[in-house]
Amino acid sequence: MQRRQLQYFIEVVDCGSISAAAQKLFVAQPSLSRTINALEKEMGCELLERTSKGVRPTQTGRQMYYYAQSILDKFQMLERLRDTQDARLVSRLHVAVALLFLKDELLLHVYEHMAAQDTELCFYETTLEPALEKVAALDAEIGLAVVNDTQLPVFLKMAAGKNVYVTPLDDPRPMYVHVRRDHPLAKADGLECRRLFEYPRVLLPGDFFSHLNQTLLDDLRRPSEWPRRTITVNSYHSVLRMLRSTNGYIVGNAWQREELQCSQICSVPLTDAPVQMNLLLLHRDREELSQPARSFLKQFAEDLNLKKAISILIWLLIKKQVFFNILDM
Repeated sequence: MQRRQLQYFIEVVDCGSISAAAQKLFVAQPSLSRTINALEKEMGCELLERTSKGVRPTQTGRQMYYYAQSILDKFQMLERLRDTQDARLVSRLHVAVALLFLKDELLLHVYEHMAAQDTELCFYETTLEPALEKVAALDAEIGLAVVNDTQLPVFLKMAAGKNVYVTPLDDPRPMYVHVRRDHPLAKADGLECRRLFEYPRVLLPGDFFSHLNQTLLDDLRRPSEWPRRTITVNSYHSVLRMLRSTNGYIVGNAWQREELQCSQICSVPLTDAPVQMNLLLLHRDREELSQPARSFLKQFAEDLNLKKAISILIWLLIKKQVFFNILDM
């Protein structure tokens, strides 16, 4: 198997057509077809389903596509390291974060421990569906996501279809409501869902998983005569600004509480919420984690005081041999 074969295969999948890929690669279509046929022969199965409208990957082809991207990504990193001094080594970490506020100290800690002159640190703050896509498409090495019980079965099925492995990082926790410190609800020890309906709800832009929640809190218990008010913003910083400036609230989770306290935001548990929240680690199936990713996960576990067993699990995931054993249990 050659690197060029993988590059050609990825381009064919991206274009959805052998002829379109041939034009983009500046190669003859018969030559590209022979390259793909040779790759399929070497794999012992069809990687592409040919139709009158073009081509699309088979189930094995989809797995091949993601692994090929991962391999080529590592080739690119090796080329950047070629003929460089130790001081010029590149350290890179891309993390997708969904429905979670990360501590500023965590990001600084990871940056300070990325021992390289060329450092690339990128955090994507987003919602569940884009976070999953980021990890599946190799745009992010790992992801952190908070998923409720209603979303979890669908989320796990979608992750499996994209060859993304999901690891729980803590026991399920109750839902929380986050409001500014002088909000009328801030001093309550616990809240029923109906107490929220007279206040506007602050939201990030909707995706597939947020639509699963349409009846979870609001529509399930809201009296028909009560208005439904929402404030949609496009970033977590905007969420915080709206919480501090209005009587709005967000429905969140236990793992946000400590960081939100630094922003003058209080957290109150929902006593009658129909679901619990799950903190998940997303990473590509059977792929070893980089040193920056290991450092990030270790610090993340320590900052949130996750159970000792979870920290051990994270360190086991680092070791490729043990990682395979865990997946095969």
